[in-house]
Amino acid sequence: MSAQNVIIKEETLRELIIKKMEGAGMPQADAKIVADVLVYADLRGIHSHGALRVEHYTKRIKAGGMNLHPALKVNRIKGSIALVDAEGGMGAVTMRYAMEEAIKIARSEGVCIMGLKNNSHCGALAYYSNMAIQADMAALVTVNTDSVVAPFGGKTKFLGTNPFSFGFPGVVQNILLDMSTSEVAFGKIFYAQEKNIPIPKGWAVDAEGNPCTDPHKAVSLYPFGGAKGYGINIMNEALTGLMIGGVFGPYLKLMYGDYESYRDLSGFMMVIDPSVFGEGYKERTQQMIDELHAQEPAPGFDKVLIPGELEHMKMEASKVDGIEIAKSIVDFLSA
Repeated sequence: MSAQNVIIKEETLRELIIKKMEGAGMPQADAKIVADVLVYADLRGIHSHGALRVEHYTKRIKAGGMNLHPALKVNRIKGSIALVDAEGGMGAVTMRYAMEEAIKIARSEGVCIMGLKNNSHCGALAYYSNMAIQADMAALVTVNTDSVVAPFGGKTKFLGTNPFSFGFPGVVQNILLDMSTSEVAFGKIFYAQEKNIPIPKGWAVDAEGNPCTDPHKAVSLYPFGGAKGYGINIMNEALTGLMIGGVFGPYLKLMYGDYESYRDLSGFMMVIDPSVFGEGYKERTQQMIDELHAQEPAPGFDKVLIPGELEHMKMEASKVDGIEIAKSIVDFLSA
């Protein structure tokens, strides 16, 4: 363990986050949701979307750029299609509300397409896909973010990281994919800055458009997979900003800037009840997972894994051993 890191128990980290968010004026019930979402990410080793974000949230609240008392409600546009206006609320709270409602609709209609507009940063999308998994449902979740990714063939940022998550339930294990459409989430750049460590070449470019390994010089991210990742990035933007929110890329309020303004982020959820196609889908999923595990690994690999499996193993270990996290984050939460 680095001298810059500490080990902290899950419940201790949760309590620190709740107190910090309450101290910023957030209602306790909402502060508990925020803590649950952030600790979930830290348990899985996704520290870029964990407690690191609290400092930003509290700064935005103090500046007036987040609504702590949105009047959330579901607008049923057509049978299985609905919309939630987040009213500039805390993203973790509004996204969890929207997913809870989407699951209810999917349970009665077989499927739900839920849109969110006027939202703010919501944390790791896997949290919300996992909510659907726990209800024995499949989910596709995507959000748009402010401009930080250079388009394929471009020099400067234009699109957001525009992440997406997909979840599908099995019997013992589940498929849980969560990824940004940039080479990495920008939160990983911030985490490298926090720990003052270099980033791999291929993650980001500097102000001149040159590849860089110094996180402090990183200005724009690369899309993952070249032109293919760029295409998926645009697809996610179409499902969110273009279709639901009316605001995209460079027109979104900056996460680290414009603190006095609501961010106008959009989200898209599709929740499906697989049982409408018949039973046995969980057993088939588990069979596929087991057979993938049985595949002979390539040189340099110990085992063939499924999306989300490494993070799940990390979570199970963190629940026992504690969460390794940057000391500066714990110091901020404790102050």
